[in-house]
Amino acid sequence: MKTSSWIKLIGILCIVFGAQGIINDIVSILFPEMIGMVKEKLPEVSPDLFRWVMKLRYVTFISNIIYLMAGIFFLMKKSFSLKLMYLTLTLSILCRIVPMLFFSQYSSVPISNYEINIFSLIGPFIDFTLLIVVYSLAKFYYRSDDELVNLFGEKLRRLLTPQLMKILTFMGLLCLFIPLSIMGLWIHAFNLGDSHANSVAIFNSYFPEFLHGRYATSYLCIVFCLLAIIISSINLKSSGKIWKVNMIILVFSSLLLFLNLFQMM
Repeated sequence: MKTSSWIKLIGILCIVFGAQGIINDIVSILFPEMIGMVKEKLPEVSPDLFRWVMKLRYVTFISNIIYLMAGIFFLMKKSFSLKLMYLTLTLSILCRIVPMLFFSQYSSVPISNYEINIFSLIGPFIDFTLLIVVYSLAKFYYRSDDELVNLFGEKLRRLLTPQLMKILTFMGLLCLFIPLSIMGLWIHAFNLGDSHANSVAIFNSYFPEFLHGRYATSYLCIVFCLLAIIISSINLKSSGKIWKVNMIILVFSSLLLFLNLFQMM
């Protein structure tokens, strides 16, 4: 993938993730009962802890607004865009990690979105990965497309051999197959269940226990959709059947990505 394409991808991802986070925070603030934080439903949650959770929602709301704005400015290549992106991604990591560490001492209290498990670490991992990619692109960020082509074009053409493109195409198909399979299992479970709760129970029975958490399978789908998008984007420089296959992978993985993000809103 060209450097300019990476810049566009990072900017778009920040806009999408920021918008999704803003919607989640608005829903959590206006309708806390939807995330299981009402004191009547959770009498063991102390009033002080409940207030801390709600205050944290306002902090993450502001963080997600900055996240979205950073994506917009990153696409516009403003003079302050890189520094803003560094600050935004670092702030996002802290806003995700610190609350989990704080609420870990209340592990007996089922506070939604703040229980530490492998999938609660996917968000910080994505932010950290984006931070590394942005840092790697920093010295080329303000260069024109023509300069970047002269720098990397010939080297990239030598690197992407036909055999490597076939391997990457197979990896892209594999990454796309996983979210497609999960979606197929949900449709099957939905048809078997006589209620939503029963369908969820049937769906969870297909996966190990650590995938039974809220949005766990959605996070898994998002990760593999992103991998499929990146791999297929790299292979768009190919031609013939390989190009067609990678275009199909790119289209379907993008659709599944936005579908899973929509389900989490």
